[in-house]
Amino acid sequence: MNLNLNGKAPEKDTEDRHCHKPTPMMILNEVSHLMLDRIRSNHDELFAQRSVRLLIMELARKDGRTQLDLVNATHLKAPTVSVAMQKLEKLGIVTRKTDEYDQRATRVFLTEKGREADNRTRKAVHDAEEIAMAHLSEEERDTLAKLLLKIREDLIEDRVQNANGKDGNDFE
Repeated sequence: MNLNLNGKAPEKDTEDRHCHKPTPMMILNEVSHLMLDRIRSNHDELFAQRSVRLLIMELARKDGRTQLDLVNATHLKAPTVSVAMQKLEKLGIVTRKTDEYDQRATRVFLTEKGREADNRTRKAVHDAEEIAMAHLSEEERDTLAKLLLKIREDLIEDRVQNANGKDGNDFE
């Protein structure tokens, strides 16, 4: 702020003159980071990783998937899934078994320890959602979900269209 008044009103800070109204996507990005911080605060280091949480939740939805199925369901890159699976198997969270009908395929299964991790993750997500949505009506929640689904579909479609020949950012 300009402190040399010389009988005049102080000028606004340069920062104030250049402030821009945040765009919806800027707000969405900030909300996403706040949600992730809240979820991470309830997990140990491994389960704080988004890729690990996504993989465990996907396996809880449908156990016995191949790694390729998990890549497609989570929109993670294949090497990310492979490294995460190695860590999770080493910790006893998942087991990998050769498909009895197709010896080329390996299926991934949650162990009991993995199911417990999924329950903790789902509780952390639920608790964060309750805080975030506390002041929204049911109609506002439905509208928000519909709008976010549209945005997600557009981003996924764009990612698929640009996947050939481009090394785009991962959703990790």
